[in-house]
Amino acid sequence: MPGNHDQTIAALATPPGEAGIAVIRVSGSGALNILDAVFRNKYGDAHNGEWKHRRLHHGVIRNPDGEVIDEVMCAVMRAPDSYTGEDTVEISCHGGSVVVAGVLDVVFAAGARLAEPGEFTKRAFLNGKIDLIQAEAVCDLIHARSDLQRQVAHAQLEGALSERINRLADELLGVLGEIEGNIDFIEEGIDALDIDAALATVRNHQQLLDNLLASAPLSRPFREGYRVVIAGPVNAGKSSLFNKLIGERRAIVTEIPGTTRDVLREPVLLEKVLFVLQDTAGLRGTDDRVERIGVSLAESTADAADVVLFIIDRSETIDGETTSRLAGLDPARSIVALNKIDLPANVTPDKLGTTYPDLEIVSLSVKTGDGIAELERALVERVGRDQLNWIARERVVLNSRLIATLKAARKQLAVLEANLTGRAALELLAVDAREVLSHYETATGRRYTDDLLDTIFSRFCIGK
Repeated sequence: MPGNHDQTIAALATPPGEAGIAVIRVSGSGALNILDAVFRNKYGDAHNGEWKHRRLHHGVIRNPDGEVIDEVMCAVMRAPDSYTGEDTVEISCHGGSVVVAGVLDVVFAAGARLAEPGEFTKRAFLNGKIDLIQAEAVCDLIHARSDLQRQVAHAQLEGALSERINRLADELLGVLGEIEGNIDFIEEGIDALDIDAALATVRNHQQLLDNLLASAPLSRPFREGYRVVIAGPVNAGKSSLFNKLIGERRAIVTEIPGTTRDVLREPVLLEKVLFVLQDTAGLRGTDDRVERIGVSLAESTADAADVVLFIIDRSETIDGETTSRLAGLDPARSIVALNKIDLPANVTPDKLGTTYPDLEIVSLSVKTGDGIAELERALVERVGRDQLNWIARERVVLNSRLIATLKAARKQLAVLEANLTGRAALELLAVDAREVLSHYETATGRRYTDDLLDTIFSRFCIGK
């Protein structure tokens, strides 16, 4: 959005649709002039005097013909003490779509333009109210689907991660200053660079970055949910278990083998951890072309899963195909669920465990609900409770941009360490240190490009 940051913008800041209240946000140097033009008090009079900071005003919004659009409350926040750092007005009107459209039309006619996705937060960044990590945390907070996601996003919005990286940048800037200061005195034969102190700083940074990057493997499942594929032979109870875990009838359940053809996906929170459950077709040989496609899709989905929940009807005899499937399971990411403990057993945990000693086995009854709580705990343990506790304690999960940026900084730190150890030329050391510093500054947004900002803020909704 180059060249238009001086324009006043407006957008609906609450979700569209019918609601008791809707909030329309207006930001920019012309926000208060626009409010002057469209707002009248309950007696129909224009506002007299200066708009005071952090005040609520009760009145109506009128169009240029004097027609009342709606009765509203207007909150005024003056620059620089607002979310965007600009003069900002938030108009609370009734939440019907026609009312909202009417108020927006009047605001646009008075001089505002429609905000682009994330433009309010982008202006907050450009005006120094937040850094780039905090801006991304705003988006994460909006999209949080678990309490743990909310906690991490809130900590990063508060600046916890930014503070860590800014401290690294400041320390490395000190090292760079020492290096460049010595370059100026090389011709006089003065070389006072404290190599040991510089190496200590670099090695400390390597350890700190390693600690931060420990969350890198968790980035995708933490934000998108751990993928759990419910697999197994036909009529074992896969769809019934899927419905039980999500708490509603989402999958069709019949006694006819092969009912499930496609992959059904639903998010679910188990012990505050986000999972995405995937119900798949029963695994068996079949001449039905459509069912064969479903079986193939089930197999490929299981290959990409974080956890494979392989369910067996324990009241039936295990056939050769199921035996082969069990043997092919990866114990590190699989749980075997013996269903129908309310019926006489042909398969027991002891018997199955003797043949497959590395597989975790849970017994349950989807019909009665017995064992479901144990299965949920087993799923949480399988994805790594220690890692989840680490997230809860550290409040850090890097996104893909930060992972790439900090990995690049970590790689360049290794180069700087090697050159410090080998006492390379000061000019080369300065180049290395500047490269590391540039990665730190890119992480927090001290250094950025327009393309980077466009990519980041395009993820936001209009109005934030």
